[in-house]
Amino acid sequence: MVTVDKKHVSTLLLVEAYSEKHKAEEKVAFFLKKYNKNFDEFEKMMHANEENYAHYDDYMEWKAYKRYLDSIDLKIKDLKNGSIQFT
Repeated sequence: MVTVDKKHVSTLLLVEAYSEKHKAEEKVAFFLKKYNKNFDEFEKMMHANEENYAHYDDYMEWKAYKRYLDSIDLKIKDLKNGSIQFT
């Protein structure tokens, strides 16, 4: 039988979350560099200009990565606070 410490599992999950966060931040940085705008500025530009499918695709992807980063940050916070439940 293998015994696993809750703290060890939490640490492994935290490392994984930081890895996911880093990858998502790289994608966000790509869009920041590509458009030389933050997301809010880009979103305003999207609504002000006529439809551009390439920009719209980037907008949707950028928005998804922003939301994903928010969820990862929450996951990291929970893991740091020990808010982990096993089923």
